[in-house]
Amino acid sequence: MPTPRRINWDVLRVLALAAVLLQHATHAGPAAHGELGPPVFTFPLEMGASTLVVISAFFACASLAKGEPARFLRNRLARLLPAYAVAATVTYVIVTRFAGEGWSAVEPRDLLANLLLLQHWLPEARLVDYAYWTLPVQVTGFVAGAVLASRVRGNALKALLWALVAGPLVLRLWTAEPGVVRVLYDGLGMHRAQLFAAGVGLWLWSRDRLGAGHLVALLLGVLAAQAHHTEDVPSTVGFGVLLVAVAACAKGPDWDVAPVRLVRRPVRWLAGISYGVYLVHQEIGYVAMAEVARFGPRVELATFLGLAVVLGWLLTKFVERPAHRALTAGSRPLLVRLLLAARLHAARLHAARLHAAQSHPGSSGASPSSSAPLLRPVSHPSTAAAEPPTTAGPSFPAANSQPR
Repeated sequence: MPTPRRINWDVLRVLALAAVLLQHATHAGPAAHGELGPPVFTFPLEMGASTLVVISAFFACASLAKGEPARFLRNRLARLLPAYAVAATVTYVIVTRFAGEGWSAVEPRDLLANLLLLQHWLPEARLVDYAYWTLPVQVTGFVAGAVLASRVRGNALKALLWALVAGPLVLRLWTAEPGVVRVLYDGLGMHRAQLFAAGVGLWLWSRDRLGAGHLVALLLGVLAAQAHHTEDVPSTVGFGVLLVAVAACAKGPDWDVAPVRLVRRPVRWLAGISYGVYLVHQEIGYVAMAEVARFGPRVELATFLGLAVVLGWLLTKFVERPAHRALTAGSRPLLVRLLLAARLHAARLHAARLHAAQSHPGSSGASPSSSAPLLRPVSHPSTAAAEPPTTAGPSFPAANSQPR
């Protein structure tokens, strides 16, 4: 089975992330904020974030194949959500406190909607950062994968892939007017469902569970759906090129050749922090670009890219990885471990009260028959109330493993 440590996956993640950064810095940013000025060059293709979602879906299948959907979901959410919550809050503070007047109209209720992943469910909610469209989509996909992994197999799974491609195209016909269908369509991010179909299809093909002809037909359907939903043919063509690269990673030799080998360490490092970079690069980067705009477009671009890498590294090192370790440290779910810890603490307090009562019998004149306490103080070791054993959970690839 392909592993995320192969250099080709790291290279592909970095290429997809670079496409996101360049498109936002040279096309989306100047288009949205005139004060940024004309860029050095323009990279208009929106294809990087979609590719990251496909990669994330591919590795979700690899994890779900281990047969532990609950553990998979716990690990993925522990990786995604804490870093996202911190990044969204920091982005909101910077945009509302340090950006120029009229830069953004986000309000506290928008931040709350984003933190609860309801930005697509509430028509009036604004995205704190436009890049955050991927989070509700990925969480929905991971939950659906965990639920369906053991229930949909064989031909039913292949039919599901085509339903993910064709179904949203049909439902889109009923989204012109507000209503239940429109809310579900937007809330579930159904116009991105074809990205999960591509990721799952590529994984099945890499495991020889889907024929090459079937995969080609499926990916052509994915690209047709992508072009229809985005109405952006050039970006769809670019996305198609990256899908071919994903297929080469999924079932092909590692790209461990001399030119790639020379940049192995920086590429691997960048791939490891790619999710953090994705979360903090866009709106914060625009604010920084506006501050240095007087120095010219090259300084703007360098500031955008450099700040994204630095902030992404900080978010990964001090939030994403520590939170993931803390939330997946034991074999039991977090809530169960918290309940066990509370019960253990209550038992120790009860033991301490019993010991205190026996040491001070009160006015009745009674005294214990022995000077030795019946129960040891809580500071002494006791096998009867030992901490539940824990084992470190596996570390799954990040969602930058995401989208982005």
